Amino acid sequence: MWGIIFLYSCATEEVDSSTKTSTEQPITLPIPENGYQLTTPSYDVPPYSEVEICTVMRLEPKESETLFWANKLESLVTQNTHHMNVLIGEFSFLDVFAEDGASEAALGVPIGQYPCSELNTMERAYTIFPSQRENQKITLPEGVAAPLTAPLLLVFSHHYINTTDTSIPIQATLNLETITSEEVRDVAGLIFNDIPEIEIPPNSDQVVERTCVVERDVEVALVSSHNHKWGRCATMNHYDGVAESISDDTFFVNKLWDQPPILHFEPGQFSLTAGDGIHWACHYQNNTDQTLINDGSADGEMCVFAAVTYPSTWSVSQVEETVSNGDLTSLFTLMADVMGPCDSVLNTTESPWLNEDSKSCMELQQTESNVIE
Repeated sequence: MWGIIFLYSCATEEVDSSTKTSTEQPITLPIPENGYQLTTPSYDVPPYSEVEICTVMRLEPKESETLFWANKLESLVTQNTHHMNVLIGEFSFLDVFAEDGASEAALGVPIGQYPCSELNTMERAYTIFPSQRENQKITLPEGVAAPLTAPLLLVFSHHYINTTDTSIPIQATLNLETITSEEVRDVAGLIFNDIPEIEIPPNSDQVVERTCVVERDVEVALVSSHNHKWGRCATMNHYDGVAESISDDTFFVNKLWDQPPILHFEPGQFSLTAGDGIHWACHYQNNTDQTLINDGSADGEMCVFAAVTYPSTWSVSQVEETVSNGDLTSLFTLMADVMGPCDSVLNTTESPWLNEDSKSCMELQQTESNVIE
């Protein structure tokens, strides 16, 4: 129903499905007083191997709860994880409206662990929580929350590269902290955009950029980025729709490609009026003899802009009515409306990085992750 941020998709080598799980004690977070916690079984990554293991898990409802509102999310993953994404899809909600097992039947596999390549319906899944940090938090402003159903089928996609000569057990824990529907003022929505047409010639510097424009007034709750190792930095600047210009002041900078920050904003701190937007850019240095393209693999490049904004076009009462009526068609419409690309994308706006190369990153200060307490 809802995706909080950005899909980080990296191709990996095949996983030996006969790999045994570890008996190590699970890594955990404190169980939230209000909300849910899910912890994946441990999985042993063999020496000198790269895996993307998908764990299918079912969030069980508390008593008769069929809808809950997530206001904070936190993950804890094995150190040196490349990424751990939690995904949902249309299959995730079927157990609420049909008999138990409908979600697993739609996904095509029962609850368990699999090489991600074995899940044929993964192209229909959305990321609700991505993580490239050992411990990562997403906190939404007071009164802003994301709707999710219970029970809920989730897929934990854990990408790990083991460069050592011993097996490493990997694991992930996810906390979803909730607030009551009476406390929810605004429904959170997602903006997610990648730039598919990346082409960086061998041994060259290049800045790839776009401008995301919104068509209605929104508050920005958070922003983040994603690129691969040839990105010297990723940047964001405000776009003024009236003046049709991009500010020279850069408010987001990430020089740590494998540890992108999540920058949160207090209510009223970052407002976009209809026609305004955010200009995002990835500053590349291709020091290889190959042309870099966006092929979805770790050997290619990506340039992702992501944000959570509010309010969405759906009200709390509309969400509650959709779930209580068991209306799957409206549920899937809701899912599409609250997670998607920019309203429009400009690639002809004059950029502050015109004629710049990756060296422009050197003078910029790294953005640090923050949270709203």
